[in-house]
Amino acid sequence: MPRRWSLELRRAHGFRTLAVSFLTTSAFLHELFAHDRGVQSFLGEIGAPDLSGKKRQAAAQRLAEARIALEEAQSLQAEGVSSGLWYQVITEGEDGIGIRKEPDLTAERVEDLVKGSVFEVDDVVQNEGEPIFLRLKDGRGWVFDLTPVDPETPTVKRLEGVYANGKTLPELEDEVRQARLELDRIRGARRVS
Repeated sequence: MPRRWSLELRRAHGFRTLAVSFLTTSAFLHELFAHDRGVQSFLGEIGAPDLSGKKRQAAAQRLAEARIALEEAQSLQAEGVSSGLWYQVITEGEDGIGIRKEPDLTAERVEDLVKGSVFEVDDVVQNEGEPIFLRLKDGRGWVFDLTPVDPETPTVKRLEGVYANGKTLPELEDEVRQARLELDRIRGARRVS
């Protein structure tokens, strides 16, 4: 009987130690995960899936749009067809170049394109004795290709091999790759290279 009592006592003591250990661990985890930020905040930091679906849907839409742009560019390239007239502003002027209402140097200036801006053109007009005017495809107006002050200095340069949104095929491929990674991250997945 004393042995049995001792065994039961040891079992009870072991159970108490286990219970205290469990409660301590539980309190620590609760403090770690729920302190100030909440469990959802903590899980969000380690790439948990978006349970609402809104972020996932937006990322899936971005991926679909990036794929469509890439596929269109690849088919244009395969057919040897130009993707349109794309230009980039290269002027050194502080204000960039002015967008005019009409293809005329005296026309009202409505907006500016800063250095580095890329734009698509859908019409080209050259008035005698004036620079070539380029109509922005988005309808904002006209820009000219040379500065009127120094006709030898170009304000824009034509871009070759440019497709959707003024991007090259490698840039479009990178957009698809980035959109896919973003969708995977939101879904809680990791892509192995």
